[in-house]
Amino acid sequence: MRRFLDVVQQRAVYLWVLFSIPAVSTFGHYLAPNRPFFKGHDLGVLSVLALTVIAALLWIPLRRRSSWPTLALVFLGLLGTAWLYQVTRIQIDGSLFNISAFAMPIILLLIAIKPVSRFELQVGLLVLGYSLVVIAGLSLSLGPTGLVPDSFDSLNSVEDRLGLLRIFGVETRWSGPFGDVNFASPAGALVVVIGLSSRGLNRFVLPIAGILILVLGQSRTATVALILALLVMAVASSTVRSSRFRLQIQIAAVATVVTSVAAYVVMFDPSLNGRTPIWNDFLELFFSEPLIGVGNEAILDFMERDAEQQGFIFHTHGHSVLIDGAARFGFFFAALTVSLYAISLVAGARALPSFGPGPLGLAVFCIAAGAAETIYSWNYWSIYSAVLVFTVLAACVPEDGQWDNCKAEGSSLSFSGAGNTESLTGD
Repeated sequence: MRRFLDVVQQRAVYLWVLFSIPAVSTFGHYLAPNRPFFKGHDLGVLSVLALTVIAALLWIPLRRRSSWPTLALVFLGLLGTAWLYQVTRIQIDGSLFNISAFAMPIILLLIAIKPVSRFELQVGLLVLGYSLVVIAGLSLSLGPTGLVPDSFDSLNSVEDRLGLLRIFGVETRWSGPFGDVNFASPAGALVVVIGLSSRGLNRFVLPIAGILILVLGQSRTATVALILALLVMAVASSTVRSSRFRLQIQIAAVATVVTSVAAYVVMFDPSLNGRTPIWNDFLELFFSEPLIGVGNEAILDFMERDAEQQGFIFHTHGHSVLIDGAARFGFFFAALTVSLYAISLVAGARALPSFGPGPLGLAVFCIAAGAAETIYSWNYWSIYSAVLVFTVLAACVPEDGQWDNCKAEGSSLSFSGAGNTESLTGD
């Protein structure tokens, strides 16, 4: 007990619990969708509340005398403001959200008040990555047994797009424990970026697992977002940044991406898989009420009114975090989202000397994936809000990984500077 108390006093174990929440809650929702277990709440909601309480209890004895730099506090404050605005606007509209949304401000406060070290932050990212791999593995291995829902047979699975799965006798794409192929694939692609942001064995295990998840879900949006993130990581690597041809390489990379994307859109997919008419509809809704947005009910009414028109694509969300948020919640909410993205990119660039291109690649992936699919919002502590928080904090921790009174003397987790950080993740 004494040893455990020493660890939680010297290490931000609470952060590792917080980074496990998105995967654990996702798996809870997957095991028994919308099935009430206590006071009308399902396992996903209950797991968020329970893990938040556990994290808070682990946070109390943690000793920290330092504080976050302004950049981190501004980002956490903006994220909290976006949460407050979204939750308030939803209640005004009379729409529904689950009670786990109220864990978000608690989580942000825990992180804001007591900073973490570089080592603790890196472990948190690995916890997030491996927890996603674990729940995906459980879904894949237990689905055929009937012990958990089979994600190849779910309502959100669709025909095998590339024909890769038919080799194994599977006709549908895999939605995993994430509930939809459009949620599963980005999670897999994100795991790839997390792995490549790490070192040692993690740099191989996580990307292989992430690519498997991505292939099973077969989302083109997630694939393009992954390619963009990897390209940014490549041109921002120390090798390219130290090259005498740095500018030429970066210009060539940008030109290649722009040309390739434009050619693909013109030749194969001018509607971006049906997204452009959806975006037009949601932009029309936004301009009808730009200040505070139209709310959820107005979107549903719009869909019902136009459902019988020829060529109409029924959609209840905007297939874009930014466009959907703008139509639903208005200009102020969209401005908050753009601000969060901008700070994440600036932080990713600032983290290059100490963390390498990983944080910048993670920020680019979250932004690119969210640009063409509504895979997250700011009212819940999600996979992507956790990743963006990591990105900003990575730019704010001291380069030697130490805060005042952070060193855990006598603990098996003790380390000194960046040296032992590398002993955890390899080189």
